Amino acid sequence: MKNLYKPGILLLSLLIALAVPAASAAAAATVFTSSIQTSFDLTAATADSTARARLKSQYTELTALSAEYDSREVQIRKLHDDNTLNLTAVREAIKNIDQDSINRLTASVTSTKERYQPLFDQYSALNKRISLLKGLKDKTLNSVLKLQSEAMKLMVQAARQEIRDKEALLKSAKETRARRIASARKTLAGIESPQISIKSQKSAASALNKRLSADWSDFKAAIRKQNPVPAGQSLSAMNATYRQIAASKQKIIEYEQRIAGIIAATRKEIGS
Repeated sequence: MKNLYKPGILLLSLLIALAVPAASAAAAATVFTSSIQTSFDLTAATADSTARARLKSQYTELTALSAEYDSREVQIRKLHDDNTLNLTAVREAIKNIDQDSINRLTASVTSTKERYQPLFDQYSALNKRISLLKGLKDKTLNSVLKLQSEAMKLMVQAARQEIRDKEALLKSAKETRARRIASARKTLAGIESPQISIKSQKSAASALNKRLSADWSDFKAAIRKQNPVPAGQSLSAMNATYRQIAASKQKIIEYEQRIAGIIAATRKEIGS
């Protein structure tokens, strides 16, 4: 029995391994290690007291901004994943609006037609018989058959009316369903604008991340050489870039929240 679980365990391990790079790719470009800290401390020590204080302040701000970046990434991922799941669910719910009712009404029409079909067949056969017997000039038989036909005609008319009534209910239900689906889809279409805005903000953040990576490389090169001036310039540039990225990330969060609100409004509209 233990061997049966091995393929599942291997598959799970593979999925986890594949997921790691995706998570890492979203992390901040600045990775603070003990060697980075040591090199920075040595670099700061070579500066005068004023420059040293400024460097340490900039470095502290950088670590805080980097942590804030990662925190926002986690928040964005959570919002996006929730929206993706909820969007799939609400789209499925829209497709199923009033579907149970339509199915019941359709089944009712079908069963009613089937129930009355023998009556319609008998009525048709009787009228054909009357037509064939006209030439025999059997007044008594013709009279009896006509009476039967008249009596059956009333039953047929009532049956056909019942079918028409049920078909009308089905048609009305389908029209109502179509209107509700159209309305729900129109409401849900409100996500398109924030989705476009998210793409724009992600593009801006991606460009800023490239700049950040370049500045981080310059910073590491400067502290390896214990050169405080370019190190400070890199810190200043990175902090400014991080603040710009933070602004973009905050907008993405707001857009994801707006999408969540639209999805919730759609679900409320359809009673899902």
